[in-house]
Amino acid sequence: MAPVSSNRQVSGSGFLLTLVAAIPAPVPGQFVMLGLPENAAPFLRRPFSVFDFDAGQRRLKIFYYVSGSGTEALSRVRRGEELGLLGPLGRPFPESPRPLQVIVGGGRGCAPLVFLSRRRHKTTRVFFLAGARREDEIPPLDGIKASRVFVSTEDGSFGKKGSVLDLMKSVGASPDFEWSSAVLYGCGPVGMLGELHRFAVKKGVSCFVSLEARMGCGLGVCQGCAVATGQRKYSLVCTDGPVFDSSSVDWELYSGVREREDRESDILM
Repeated sequence: MAPVSSNRQVSGSGFLLTLVAAIPAPVPGQFVMLGLPENAAPFLRRPFSVFDFDAGQRRLKIFYYVSGSGTEALSRVRRGEELGLLGPLGRPFPESPRPLQVIVGGGRGCAPLVFLSRRRHKTTRVFFLAGARREDEIPPLDGIKASRVFVSTEDGSFGKKGSVLDLMKSVGASPDFEWSSAVLYGCGPVGMLGELHRFAVKKGVSCFVSLEARMGCGLGVCQGCAVATGQRKYSLVCTDGPVFDSSSVDWELYSGVREREDRESDILM
């Protein structure tokens, strides 16, 4: 169990949860499974990416949006209550020798990338691109550590108007930008990630993405988070991921699964 240190609203539907967590230090890209206080529904733990971790103070930060009954219940948890905590879990973002790390986040997908930027900016150049539909969906930007930070919203309410992919293409079109020295890391909506993969193929750069999936255990037991990874092979997001080389994902099949899940009941989230 992990005591709640704070759970505060930081944007329209965004909350920053801080736990006192006696766990091994997570690596960017890994996630934890959280369970609500005893007798609170939903009963199964749910996956959340790591927004930040302070090893000295054992403080684990998780940024989340209220998007269903589960996160609505989580938003009502107060200081001193205890949450079930399992983790860290999953495979993290791999290291890269490339001197420029281009990090691209869409909406709530920015959360694990903030943690990535804080670890990578000390040893390499980091360009962080954050996008959302509107300003109140942008996560806290003060935690980002990068050489440059670029922001866009689709309605133009904050930063450059347009999608984060439009922003990336604009930034990448600069004459002093060398894609040959870059590697891409991404997390966000499935459509965005598919487009990011195709862009990476066009530019001839490596691309690693963190995938989302509904899961009940986080340990590979329930088999509920299988994703098609080509050649009739399926991988589990919880144990084989959540980070994958974008070239290994069957984007057509994965898109169909995510769209179906988004149409289902929001009780799990």
